[in-house]
Order: sequence, then C-alpha cells, then structure tokens
Amino acid sequence: MDAEEADSVELYRLMVLEQDLELPAAAALLGWTEGRTAAAAERLGRYELLVPLRGEGRAFGVATPRSAVCRLMAPLDQQIEHLEREAERLRANLGRYQDTYSEALREAEGRNEVLTILGLDAINAELEGAAARCTKEVLTVQPGGGRKAESLAASWEPTRAMLDRGVQMRTIYQHSARFHPATRQYVKQVSTHGGAVRSVDECTDRLIIFDREVAFIPARGDRQVALAIREPAVVQFLVSVFERFWHDATPFASHNRASEVKTLLTGVRMSIIKLLAEGETDTAIARRLGVSVRTCRGHIAKIYEEFGARSRCQLGVLIATSGVLDAVGDEEAGACPDD
Repeated sequence: MDAEEADSVELYRLMVLEQDLELPAAAALLGWTEGRTAAAAERLGRYELLVPLRGEGRAFGVATPRSAVCRLMAPLDQQIEHLEREAERLRANLGRYQDTYSEALREAEGRNEVLTILGLDAINAELEGAAARCTKEVLTVQPGGGRKAESLAASWEPTRAMLDRGVQMRTIYQHSARFHPATRQYVKQVSTHGGAVRSVDECTDRLIIFDREVAFIPARGDRQVALAIREPAVVQFLVSVFERFWHDATPFASHNRASEVKTLLTGVRMSIIKLLAEGETDTAIARRLGVSVRTCRGHIAKIYEEFGARSRCQLGVLIATSGVLDAVGDEEAGACPDD
C-alpha cells in the first residue's frame, strides 16, 4: 500500500484502540502534524469508518468495516439488481425473436427446395442444425488441401456427436491434405470413431449431404453465400457425383507411408501434366489441386527436368509427342467395366 493508505490504516487502528478521540489528540499520540492527521481522517471518512461524536466537536468514534461495506454497497447492489432485471428482460425479448426466426426458417425450408443462406455465421448455424438432425449418413467433400487447425477443432464436436450416435460418415479430401499435420490428426480422430476418409487428386467444390435429404454447396467463391438444396432429384445427382469421386479415391491413412507418398506424388504430377497440356496457368493448377502456387511450381520444375524441357512451349510439345497422355487415357478406359 502507499504512504497515504498506510496513514489511514494507522489512524484507524489508533481510533479502534482509543474508541473516543479528537484529531489533535490523535496527532499528538502518533507524532504527526494536524494536516497529516486530517488527511488520513478524510480518507477514513470516505469509507464511512469514522463516526463524529458530540455534535459539532472534533471527537470521533469508529464504525466496523463490515457495516461500512453494507452502507456503501447498498446503492451498487440496487444498480446490479436493476441491471440483472434488464438483462433478463432483454433475454426474454430476444428469445421471442429467436423463436420467430426458427419458425420462419422452418416454414421457408418447407416451402423452398433451394434456400439461399447469407453470411458465414448463418451458414455455420444451418450446418450445425442439419448435423444435429442427421440420423443416418453424411457425405462430405472438402477440397483445397489441408484445413485450418481452428476450423478442424470447431467442427470436431458436432462430428463426434454424429459418429457417436451411429451416423455413417464418408469424407473426401484432396491428396495434398495428406501432407497437412492438423488434417491428418483430424482424420485419425474421425477414423477412430468409425468414419471413413479418402482422397483424390482433383475433386468438386465443397459439398455436404445429410441423410440424402439436404445438400449444402457454396454459391460464391468467397463462401459467404451457400445454397441448401432439398429438391430430391438434385440431391440424388449430387450423391452420384460424390459416389463417383469416392469410387476413384484412395483411403486416407493417418500416417503417410513412403510407398504411398511416392504414388501420390506421381499422381499429382500426372494431374499437373494433363492440366499443363490443357493450357492452365500455374495459379489455376494449384487451385484445382489444392496446393500452394509455390508447391505447384516445384512439381512443374521436376516435370521440366523429367522431360528435358527448357521452356513452357517446348514442354507442351514434349508432353504432346511423348504419348504419356494417351497412356493415361488407355489406363482410365481400361479401368471402366464394359456395359
């Protein structure tokens, strides 16, 4: 405590011992000036710890700190009580608006087979609600490589709740997500709880389907607008798109094996070769494969080296004349069963 506060404590101690004391006498006993004593007494007065005695005289008694607290806190307690009533009233009023919002939303969902959802908070709220209602199956496509650790942490609890109540979950990532530690850890959690995860080199945009009844897709590139689709024919079409990617996908293990890494890297580079042949830019290729532009350019540099090319134009000619694209086409055709 500071010196002024120490003076107040010392004067209060003396007053408690003497019970009935004038300030000049207190100053003499403490060896203080009257000004110092008066300043300490003023601070005690603000706390209502000194009680004047004998009318207008200079003698004082003391009040207990407990009784002083009760007197000083009474107005504050009244304010707190008032604020608590106001807060409760505000909750009740906004609660009525929440009920109205929920009822109107359910009515809109029943009337609209395609619902537009604006804003990330509203989208996440709709996804959380659909996840809570989901009873059988959820299908998810998560493009763009590894997801942010914060997003994965936020999505884990509703995901775990679905898995724990027996919902079948299948998720598709892009191969690049296999090299993202936070995503690998998340996949391990999902797999441990019964979910299935695979990856592909390229996939469709983000897609989430609950119970084959409602599908969520982005409606804008920044993902601030989404569509909730309940039209059965469209949902079934989106399920078929998912199943096609799932059929061609590779199981996503929580730990990368050396042989799998080599195969995945080969697959990524073959995808880049095909996109280069189609004339795509480095940025477009990186976006489609879910990797950074820097990583993409690293793969392209290796492809230049493998083909012995010194320019983009020369690389295109070498790819076209090498027969590698024909070989890939033959493999894909051979993988499809005859009708």
